Formats: sequence, C-alpha cells, structure tokens
Amino acid sequence: MAINITSDFDGGSIHCSKVESPDEILLELAADPVGGELYWFYFRLTGARNEICRIQLLNAGDAFRLDERKNTDIPGPWIDYSACASYDRIKWFRVPTTFKNGVIEINYKPTSDAIYFASFAPYTRDQHSNLISTVLISPQASLEVLGLTKNGHEIELITVGKHDKQKKSCWICARQHPSETMAQWFSEGLLLRLIDEEDPLVKKILDEATFFIVPCMNPDGAWDGRTRRNGSYVDLNREWVNPSFEESPEVLLVQKKMSETGVDFFMDIHGEEELPYVFLGGPLEVPSVTDRMIRNFRKFQDGLQMANPDYKRGYEYPGGPPQNPDLRMAWNYIGEKYQCLSILVEQPFKDTEHSKNELTGWSSDRSKKLGAASLTALNSVLGDLR
Repeated sequence: MAINITSDFDGGSIHCSKVESPDEILLELAADPVGGELYWFYFRLTGARNEICRIQLLNAGDAFRLDERKNTDIPGPWIDYSACASYDRIKWFRVPTTFKNGVIEINYKPTSDAIYFASFAPYTRDQHSNLISTVLISPQASLEVLGLTKNGHEIELITVGKHDKQKKSCWICARQHPSETMAQWFSEGLLLRLIDEEDPLVKKILDEATFFIVPCMNPDGAWDGRTRRNGSYVDLNREWVNPSFEESPEVLLVQKKMSETGVDFFMDIHGEEELPYVFLGGPLEVPSVTDRMIRNFRKFQDGLQMANPDYKRGYEYPGGPPQNPDLRMAWNYIGEKYQCLSILVEQPFKDTEHSKNELTGWSSDRSKKLGAASLTALNSVLGDLR
C-alpha cells in the first residue's frame, strides 16, 4: 500500500514535500497569509501500518517566535515538546518527537492503516456545532448570532442565565488564535458545567451572574487550519483598540454586545506554545487599575489553584509584565475600558512541568477540567466584582 499524507479535512494543515518510504516522510508547516506565522499542523498518514515511520517537519525552525527567543530564558515552542497522535480523533496521545537543526522529527510505528498527527488535540467545526446543540438543550442557555466573519461564518454567542442589571455580566472569549484549540476545550468544560442542573455551585452562581460566552472567536482561521490569523489575515488579539467590519468583525461585534450588557468579569482563553505551565495574566498594569481589581485577581488565582492543582501560582511569564500594557490585547483593553477583573488564561501545548502526564501531556480533558474549575475560582470573587 502506498504511503499518503493528507490534510484535506476541517482544520487540517500541512504541506507534503516528499514521501519516498516510511523512513523518509518530508513535510512542511503551512504559514498563515500575510503574517507568515507557522506552528499548527494537523494531518493524516495512511499506508504505513506496522512500519516504523520517520516524519520530518523541515521548516519547524521557522516557527512562530522561535528566532526571537534566541539568547533568552524562554525555551521556544519545540523544546520538550511531543506531537499529538490519534487513531480515532477522540483519544489523543503523545508520540516521540525531537527538534534538531531546525527540523522536527516524529518517530512512530502506527498499528492501523490511518493515524492522525496534530500540534494539539483539534477542535473541529463539527465538535463546535455539537457543543452548541448540547448546551442549548438547557433552558438556561440561548444562542445569538452576532454577525458574520469575512468568510461568511457565524459569530456565535451563548448566553447562560437570565440577564438583568442586578446580576453580574461575566464574559468569556476563547480561541482568538485558531491553533490554540485548548482554548475551546476549556470553554467546553466551562459550558458543560454551567448547564449542569445538579451542580449546587452553578445554581448559586447563576442566581448572581449571567454568562456571555464566545466559544470560538475565530471560525475563519479555525476551520481553515491557520495558526493566528482570521479571514482578513489579521491577528484578532491586536484589534481591540480599533476593530473594523472590514478586518475584524469578530471583535467589533463582540464589543458592541458588551456595550449593551456591560462587563463585570472577563476571561480571554488562549494556548501557549512555549512555556510548560498554565499561567494567568491580570489587569495589573492597565492605567485605570484599582485595588479591587488587583485584590480580586490574586483571590481568583488562589481559588483556581485550590480548585485544580494543574494551575500553580508562581509560574509567570519570563521577564515579568511589560511596563506599558498593550491595550490592543483583549484582556488589557476590557480591564481598562470597564475597570473590571479581566484575566488572560494561557495553557501549554506541551505539559505542565509540575504535574506531568507522560501519555497525554497537557490534554483536551485537562483543559476541560480547568474550564470547569474556573467557575469555582470565579465564585470566590463574584460578590466583590462591583
């Protein structure tokens, strides 16, 4: 049987350079238009059952941010990284992966005629649609289409709870960067807990707050298999100061809805290619930061660490926060505009160095559990948000 590589499916991404034999499978990462960022891969290998395969990603040395990390204490995206693989696209596991001389090499012996490889467990359009349908079974949940992206995809907002001015408005946006699929796994875990009618903590929270959740901010990039850009080839997390219908309707329409509901709490959910831990960013450097915002951020950190030890305080971004926050980024912009507790959540593509799982590394299941645990952390500050 001939060996074949394809990424011709939802979210797929790879360029095939040469396939001569199981030990010479030469591929290249696909770069985003305009920005040229490359990191995400997702492809299927067929025809190599019981063969030891040597898969090389020849341009991995051009990966997003790799060059600028030279001579810093930031490890870069491929250090201590293992690729994800799956036979059924449900259960994903890590496979032996090395990075040397600018080339990623994956060595594995598949036991089936078809095996999938990816940067991280994908979250596909079908999974997104299934999540929306599942959540809408709950009488607490409703769906609003805010508008369309450049490529004609719907920008979907899920509301959980009945909104009124006495309740806190809690906003969660996920997956501004399409390759960061763990962000959408996080939002799934959070949403499924929010509709659990038997969860006493959820009942208490929904008496005090309404949730506005965008599970996928960037459907154009997500369904097209991009690393960071949307359908207009911009990075949405640099568009919050001056979004436009032409280039960033996703941000513009979310901001319009926020202006109607107000924002008392905000989480922007991401994935982090380089660092081996979960970390949180708070609104600590925005010009209008208040003592309440700082106090609630620290309390949220403590609450999340207690609820899910996969998050551990003390792991921060190397070099510390910037002196001047970039208000083009969602969590800074929202924290400043609404003077609210605004949090950046970053999850690793690799694994958490303090709680390793050799089989799965950081995984979709761990992301979902972290999302669910974030509600416990939120409860610890809910009464002090205003």
